[in-house]
Amino acid sequence: MKVLVREMLPSERADVERLFSSSLGLVDRIGFQLSFENALKNAQKQRGGCLVAVLDGRIVGSVSLRFQRIGGERTGFIDALIVGKALRVQGIGRSLVDSAILWLEAWECAVIYATVDRYNSPSWNIFVHRDFAVYEITQQVMDYRLNFLRLWLAEFHFLGYGTFFLRRTRNRSKPRETDEVWHFMAAWVSVSLTWWIHTLRDGQPSLLLPFFFVVVGLSLMAHELPQKLIGRHLGWETTFKAWGSGLFFSSLLAIVGSFFPAYGSTYVKQLDWRYTPTKKETGIFFAIGPSVSLVLAFAFWVLPHITNSSLLTALGTVGYTMNLVTVIFNLIPVQAAGGLVWDGKKIFAWNKTIWTTLVTTTSALIILDVFF
Repeated sequence: MKVLVREMLPSERADVERLFSSSLGLVDRIGFQLSFENALKNAQKQRGGCLVAVLDGRIVGSVSLRFQRIGGERTGFIDALIVGKALRVQGIGRSLVDSAILWLEAWECAVIYATVDRYNSPSWNIFVHRDFAVYEITQQVMDYRLNFLRLWLAEFHFLGYGTFFLRRTRNRSKPRETDEVWHFMAAWVSVSLTWWIHTLRDGQPSLLLPFFFVVVGLSLMAHELPQKLIGRHLGWETTFKAWGSGLFFSSLLAIVGSFFPAYGSTYVKQLDWRYTPTKKETGIFFAIGPSVSLVLAFAFWVLPHITNSSLLTALGTVGYTMNLVTVIFNLIPVQAAGGLVWDGKKIFAWNKTIWTTLVTTTSALIILDVFF
């Protein structure tokens, strides 16, 4: 199979957009279209472009490129990497990324970024094998100070829950990833403070914060630890990673009285491993978290009904709401490569009966709460 990678011709824009329509779901299509249009706008200023993969005269893949100055250096971005559904895992994505790197290096980009969903393991593996390394928030702040927000805006990272920055430098150094304990601590502190802000808005005493740390820590551990144990049983090495953009956005939402459970997730660490070993194994791995959270939500719901303590009532309400919202979002049957990383799609694909049972039980708990 001989695939040619070259710059897109102006007349081929509609072909690339048809590729998006035929190969992506609605959520991904919106994100890819935005990145594509952004690259074309930058192309008019000689700061971007689009490469296409051509097979037998038809476009079967594309990648959007652009660059800008951040922190005093020319910075390249690789976005919207896509290969037609029928031709994936045949090396076309690798060819597109290799050509994208050469294109950006020809424009003297000292640093190249890609924002990748870690659950999209084929794409993740392509970049990691080409000397891209995880670029964590602590390093972003050290390198850019407040300019790290420009980096986020450049990549729509505020909306990319579940995505991580991958960075490639001229010296191709690969810093060691921060240990999962620190990621868990970051999620624990951030979510606890988020719920504390909620209670302050409701007029609750500020002294509740230490107790929220206990409730939130228990809830996070109950959701993530069973996944880790199941993964170990299946022979998978896993790690918990906090989502910086999710924690930041959740904190902003707390100020206006909303909550979004975008704190992080447990991932399989092995390189070149795919999230489709079998539907059963993957389904069990993703079903255990919301199942345990659902049990814990019920336990927290019971707490205010068996006590007159205002403290226990407040903690029970927070624990119930947090776990219930987590369950709901993890049962939504959506899995988008652009960063909407919830468990429901994999559970649904594995066993529709179990997915339906979890949804029904969750609905019953909501009805119980409404009437009692």
